[in-house]
Amino acid sequence: MKHGKHIPRKRFGQHFLADGSIIEAIVDAIDPQPGQAMVEIGPGLAALTQPLVERLGALTVIELDRDLAQRLRSHGQLRVI
Repeated sequence: MKHGKHIPRKRFGQHFLADGSIIEAIVDAIDPQPGQAMVEIGPGLAALTQPLVERLGALTVIELDRDLAQRLRSHGQLRVI
């Protein structure tokens, strides 16, 4: 789902998770199960979103940044608010 570089916006306090081992540890701690309803707030560049949706099958995300929300809408398994 990569679509070019996104410059973090200070007004949103954006910081993007990129460390694969941390992402894996978070997903393992959440232990999402297929079909489970889950909402991710501030998915950003989808570093955590993608592994979550792979386990859940579908995911609702809430994103304030319109540019990022538009990118996320191209992902068929996401409901973007």
